[in-house]
Amino acid sequence: MASPTAQAMTIDITKGGNLGACREFWVKIPGLSAATDCDTASILYYCLNPFNEDVVIVEALANITTEDAQDGDIDVGLADDAAGMNSGTEICDSLVNSAAGVLRLMAALNGIGVAAPIWRKTGTATDSYLTVKQNADADAAALKWNLILKCVPLADMK
Repeated sequence: MASPTAQAMTIDITKGGNLGACREFWVKIPGLSAATDCDTASILYYCLNPFNEDVVIVEALANITTEDAQDGDIDVGLADDAAGMNSGTEICDSLVNSAAGVLRLMAALNGIGVAAPIWRKTGTATDSYLTVKQNADADAAALKWNLILKCVPLADMK
């Protein structure tokens, strides 16, 4: 498997709520795919936190524009480096990629008292990389999708 690819993203900074108590950042990470062959779990993409502060990921959407019948077992989570050291599945544990459409991710956060993922600012030793990992030994290269994240600065929540 080739080295992971640094993925470009676009951000939109808006003020959230009528009182402006918390800022809200929407991040779009476009042009994601999967691998043609993946003998072992492999990091496909990584993104560093684009903000100069820690942000809480409060919502995540996957817009699957082209599905793939092969299950790529795609995970999205936070890691300590681009190679995926300590990569997690906080955002998505096995993306269902067999139908086109918009999927709401992070279903585990719907439980009471479940910790939201904190994407640490660049330069932090842990969790400053967002990673997309393929776990299945499958050809899921036809999959095309975008990841959209809603982030709130941790400092705004204090």
